[in-house]
Amino acid sequence: MHYSPPALYQSYTCPLILCCSSDPPSDRHDQLYHCDFCMSNVKEPWNKGLTGTVKSINLPLEYRKKFTSVLYCRGVLFFSYVEVKDQVEKHKFFVYYIHAATFVRLPSRPTMTNESKLAFGFGFHPGTNEYQVVRIVEQEQPMGLEQEQLVGLEQHIEVFTIGKQPMWMINRKNPFLLRMQHHATSFNGALHWLGQDKQNGSTIIVSFDLESEEFQQIPIPDNCDKSGLDRQDCHVVVLGGCLCVVDYDEFDRIDIWSMNIYGAKESWIKEYTVEPLDGLRAPIRPLCLLPNRNILIEFQYLHECFYVYSVDSMAVYKIRIRDLRDLPPRHSFRAVSVVDYI
Repeated sequence: MHYSPPALYQSYTCPLILCCSSDPPSDRHDQLYHCDFCMSNVKEPWNKGLTGTVKSINLPLEYRKKFTSVLYCRGVLFFSYVEVKDQVEKHKFFVYYIHAATFVRLPSRPTMTNESKLAFGFGFHPGTNEYQVVRIVEQEQPMGLEQEQLVGLEQHIEVFTIGKQPMWMINRKNPFLLRMQHHATSFNGALHWLGQDKQNGSTIIVSFDLESEEFQQIPIPDNCDKSGLDRQDCHVVVLGGCLCVVDYDEFDRIDIWSMNIYGAKESWIKEYTVEPLDGLRAPIRPLCLLPNRNILIEFQYLHECFYVYSVDSMAVYKIRIRDLRDLPPRHSFRAVSVVDYI
């Protein structure tokens, strides 16, 4: 594994939110940090850390929880957590306005009958000038009296518009089966997931327009590895202002496909390829693009540092986080990119 600094000929600020937890999990609450990392062609070894500011986000006591979801969109963070009272589970939610440093609680939701999985999306639509939370509840449903031993999956979609309605609105017009991953990708006024066509079972990209509240299908690249997209760790991201698909092949090689014109199937190109990294074959999550074809990535099962992958030299550089105070003796973190694309 190489540890020489990648070629960065200009400064680049990469804003991130870190959600730090004790490892293994305990009753301690998660801690949040707002990080502005300045990356430039400094001479110090990259494997020792990044320059920049790391500022703790002071959560009020009532919001200090173990978060099940942390999502970001245009200056606002969305959080979810589970609270148990009188043996009843309730899902609690709030948002944090970063620049104003203020918190707003959203209406809670009880656990549904036969609820098996839960996922969230959080986005903003410039046409309505509204933020919306989309909650997807997956339930197991019997497939018929003659097949009592078999169950199918049904997904209920709920939408909450911040600052408009005092309740969650149910939208049942979902012709697709969404992949229940931890987060959806917000882009172009819509949320995006990998999903499945209920008619033929093929893997697709599903979008949910936040203005019309309707689902649509976005075509996937013709030449990508369709079997690779079936892996649970494949996902949709936004990199460099384009909707992208992270696709794995059977050798753990990672292709990042970029849709240069949103909605146009012919605009898909294979933008980047990440070769398997020595001793680090866990699924990765690209966070943002850096200058000179470098990618800041997080390994999903190794939440203790970042890595920069140089596409041209096929080298990886470990980036340790420094200047974090008052962390548990052993900790891990989830990173949330707060780069805005307008």
